[in-house]
Amino acid sequence: MVNKNAIIKRLEQIDRHLKRLAQYEDLSMKEFLGDSDAQDIVEYNLFQTVNHIIDIIQHIVVDENYGYPETAYDAAQIFYEKGFLTKRDLDIIKRMVGFRNIVGHDYVRLDKSMVFQILKRGQKDIRSITSKITKKFL
Repeated sequence: MVNKNAIIKRLEQIDRHLKRLAQYEDLSMKEFLGDSDAQDIVEYNLFQTVNHIIDIIQHIVVDENYGYPETAYDAAQIFYEKGFLTKRDLDIIKRMVGFRNIVGHDYVRLDKSMVFQILKRGQKDIRSITSKITKKFL
């Protein structure tokens, strides 16, 4: 059975990270690319947001005995196969995980203009996915 408190705590953290991101969404690309502090704050908060989404999905998949994923990709795939995500949502989560992996493991490859695009467009996708989780499991 899903531990609702664990999900709620992570959703609260996601909301906190999204509020931090919102402080930077009015920057132009030029301003963003010229501000290393803004880049660091945005990257960190996106990284943490993705980690919380992965934690939530893995928690649900394991606690509901849907499977035992070896990777975040596996967990998202199982979540999709159970009907909790659309194909578009699955693709978004897979890209989120890829972004998280680059930030966490291969920082020199991180394209700052891509980070800016995620800042501008990604929050809507994050809110959509977390809303589906909330409706289904809380």
